[in-house]
Amino acid sequence: MSNNSVYCCIEPACLKGRLAKGQEGLSCCNGHFIPFIPSTDVPVFNCDPKDSNEYTRLNAGEIHENSLRWLFSTFGDDEVSFRERLITRLFLKKGSRVLVTGAGAGNDLPFLIRALEGKGEIFAQDIAKEMILVGISRYKNDFPRSDVNVYFSVSDATTLPFLDDFFDSAYHFGGINLFSNIKRGIAEMNRVVKAEGRVVIGDEGLAPWLTRTEYGEMLVKNNPLYSCAPPLSAIPETARAVNLSWELGNCYYIIEFQVSKTPLSINIDIPHKGKRGGTLRTRYYGQLEGVDPNLRDRIYAEAERQGVSRVNFLESILRASLRGD
Repeated sequence: MSNNSVYCCIEPACLKGRLAKGQEGLSCCNGHFIPFIPSTDVPVFNCDPKDSNEYTRLNAGEIHENSLRWLFSTFGDDEVSFRERLITRLFLKKGSRVLVTGAGAGNDLPFLIRALEGKGEIFAQDIAKEMILVGISRYKNDFPRSDVNVYFSVSDATTLPFLDDFFDSAYHFGGINLFSNIKRGIAEMNRVVKAEGRVVIGDEGLAPWLTRTEYGEMLVKNNPLYSCAPPLSAIPETARAVNLSWELGNCYYIIEFQVSKTPLSINIDIPHKGKRGGTLRTRYYGQLEGVDPNLRDRIYAEAERQGVSRVNFLESILRASLRGD
């Protein structure tokens, strides 16, 4: 990286101001300092201790690899084809810039590098320094050389150190169930991805039709995280093309959506035809106080007799009354 870092200060008072790179870390104009892991240029941002988990232990890499071997052997799936299937949902192009939250030991990085066709940028983030160190080691020793730039950071996925609209896509597989604030984590991915970019998220969570089966109960007994439901209520209300599916024996939910920065658009002034009448606007915003049920029924009957909608009839009475004043 150049002296002008791609990272931003996460302190609220700094309003995502750019960080400058020094020999030992990053700093902002307000004096906040983010140190590097010694002998690396990997910044370590402040992380909430309550988000610690088994992957913050010293032997985190070994735990992680053991879990993956069990996972793919148990569900009879091939890890390579599985990761390729998920990454194709990002619709990456040559030269794209992609964020990986909860990157762990970097298992997805070679597949992302391949999808970028030799050119682009990958930012691998994890809250566990121990896992990032494993990922760095694997990247330096095991990954094929390419012109794709890979940047690692230790940071909190619910407070990402990046500007708005910085990435073409964001990816997360495994770990979001453990976030202290899942909604905020997804909102952050949505914030840093450009409009029309893609977000793909996956983690443990049985498909609903399996929750009361012996198959499902056995898995939940083994790992309670399989009882987690897909966090659909955390999807931004501006999201487009939202899709929910399951992988690995229908035990891992996959949520994908296209980022949009504009609200969903509907015309709330199209009138309804029929007895009731009105529009979305009048039915939602135009509710009046309750009236005697017998009087209501007489009003409805008179509207029908005159061949007009109930809304038009009521509005005509109210306007006439106001003019009379």
